Amino acid sequence: MSYWAVVHTQSRHEDMVCVQLTREKFEIYLPRIKLESRIAPLFPGCLFVRIVDRWYPVRWTRGVIGLLPIPAQVQEKTMTEIRKREGRDGFVKLPSPPRLKKGQQVRIIRGNFEGQVALCEGMSGKDRVRVLLNMLGQKVPVELSGHDLEPLPVARL
Repeated sequence: MSYWAVVHTQSRHEDMVCVQLTREKFEIYLPRIKLESRIAPLFPGCLFVRIVDRWYPVRWTRGVIGLLPIPAQVQEKTMTEIRKREGRDGFVKLPSPPRLKKGQQVRIIRGNFEGQVALCEGMSGKDRVRVLLNMLGQKVPVELSGHDLEPLPVARL
């Protein structure tokens, strides 16, 4: 029985690890996205490897920090969902963040301020949103990725 595992690599060593694991006859998958001026892994510092009968050699490949956790099993369904998002060019297409309006309340869903509610001030750059966080009784401006925010429903009376 085979399964997919997540390999944690050293920073920016994903390609080197892919080459080494391919030489060792492992099936690997490194989903990528196109950013403004470069190509990057969808999950920086991680790639997927199909484990058939042995995982130990993967752990000791140069550039590998470890398997998450040793050995993590990723469902085939999850791998299929990631591959479905790939375009014809082979890059994973991420959904666009929802357009937010100035004055709209948003919840921060990732990062240091996860779970906090903030007030949208507007876009500050491509995919960057300026929000006002209430901290220590003051409204503090913070810039976040639009992917880290979700709009809160407007309360209707």
